[in-house]
Amino acid sequence: EQVLGTFARTLGRLSLGDEDQSLALDILLDLGDVGAAQVSPNLAQGLVLGLEALARKSGGDLLSDQAKDQLVIMLRYRSADELTAARVRALALSTLRHAEALTERYVDESLRDPDPDVRRIAAASLDLVPPSLRTEFTRRALGDQTLRVSIEALRQLADDPSNALRCQWLDIAAGKTNMRPIRVLALEALGEPCPDVAAQQQTLLDAVSEIGAATDSEWLASARALVSLASIAPELAEAVLPQFLEHENAFVRSYAASAAALVGQTGALRVLSQDPSPNVRTAAIQLLAAQDSESIDELLVSQLSVEDPQLLMIAARLLENSPLGPQIASATLLAFERVSASQRETTRDARRALLERVEEFGDAAMISRLEPFLLDFDPQVAMDVARILEHWSGQSRQPNPEPLPRTDLPNPTELNELRRSTVILHMQRGGEIVIRPLPNVALTNVQRFVQLAHDGYFDGLTFHRWEPNFVIQGGSPGANEYAGDGPYTRDEVDLQPHWRGTVGLSTRGHDTGDAQIFINLADNVRLNHDYTIFGVVVDGMEDVVDLVVEGDVITRAEVVATR
Repeated sequence: EQVLGTFARTLGRLSLGDEDQSLALDILLDLGDVGAAQVSPNLAQGLVLGLEALARKSGGDLLSDQAKDQLVIMLRYRSADELTAARVRALALSTLRHAEALTERYVDESLRDPDPDVRRIAAASLDLVPPSLRTEFTRRALGDQTLRVSIEALRQLADDPSNALRCQWLDIAAGKTNMRPIRVLALEALGEPCPDVAAQQQTLLDAVSEIGAATDSEWLASARALVSLASIAPELAEAVLPQFLEHENAFVRSYAASAAALVGQTGALRVLSQDPSPNVRTAAIQLLAAQDSESIDELLVSQLSVEDPQLLMIAARLLENSPLGPQIASATLLAFERVSASQRETTRDARRALLERVEEFGDAAMISRLEPFLLDFDPQVAMDVARILEHWSGQSRQPNPEPLPRTDLPNPTELNELRRSTVILHMQRGGEIVIRPLPNVALTNVQRFVQLAHDGYFDGLTFHRWEPNFVIQGGSPGANEYAGDGPYTRDEVDLQPHWRGTVGLSTRGHDTGDAQIFINLADNVRLNHDYTIFGVVVDGMEDVVDLVVEGDVITRAEVVATR
């Protein structure tokens, strides 16, 4: 049964033509044609994973009526293996949603399911319920005792302007100071008009007024409330903006940049474009460029002296088609040479963006400066350089990259130590996230994660990305997507699905791991086979991880030996 389950899930994710996809569907249905009660948990899970993958790839169009009937049967799947049975029901519900085959009956039944993730997917499907029933179903989901269910209901509510109780419920949620994720999402949703404008403005002003000192970990509600206030009452937001612009927390100043753009404070954005934090600068120059009112090319050139890869990449991209041609060519080539000297693979995106401008504005006079990079440590950069040199000279050039040395694999003794290791992330707000590494699944990524944790690399870093009911991502020294540990690690993709609580490696393409991690807040099967899983949270999921929001600080990472 385990082999058949693996076969079923694999069949669903293969890249097949239309005819072969239909054949794959028939095979899956034949495997499950024994009645739900007789299907083992392993086979049931494999079948529904296969059907989900087929439905997702085809937008649900591929699923026949027979397949939909099979999924409806799976909505009521039970077995002694309660965890697997719940996953089967949740995946069946999600797949029916892909196929636009959910009815209010199935949503109603699933909102009563004992498993919170089945209820979460039901809450995510409230938009498919007729308006006459949606308010009652929303009320039930908002009142759910599991946070991720009520989060999903709130997100649906935020996107439903037709709901007469929308603003009333959002106002109540915005007052729930003990439920950070709920409160933050509600304050963000209040950036859209409500009938009682005065009450809406007061709710936002109350949240804005709570902004505290840099050490205050509860800044996010105030920051998002400020942006919402700027959307509906610019004059009120402008009056309170200065304390956010001058706040010591860079995350807060980034939100202040968004608010400044909404209220038309271009001068404030120009000040923020010289902020000590590269992330604040990045936000400011993007917002200034979006206004398209006057040239900021000189300002963008000034950003090329920084080291942050994200800021360099964004500035270089915004300089496309600049009238400052020769100046841009010189500045971007100088920045490329400087960043390349660090020999950090994680700077690839920034270096390639700089090369785009070098090619656009440079000429054959720069050939001698670029030729050494035919031997670059990054094969993609070396290929870019070869293409540019061919463009300028008209002669064929061949890249000959010289990759950086790789870390040795652990010896048997070190491997045994990794197998006995647990990593504990001590959070500034209190609580611990206990991660069990999986060296038998992702050896090289576990090796680096444990070593960096032991070396103190993660101490003081943040979870800079929070996607409710999807992932939290952190471990970047620059608190952004592009700043990470220098060398890349290769993908180590296994059959392990991205279930809730698994810990994965954030990448920007294949084999680009730079030690940034993410934790799955839900079963994210669409990530299967594309992102490395190297650990699993064994303690602290509901009471710590589920409450993490953007900017939460990892005080210390501790490596503990277990038996």
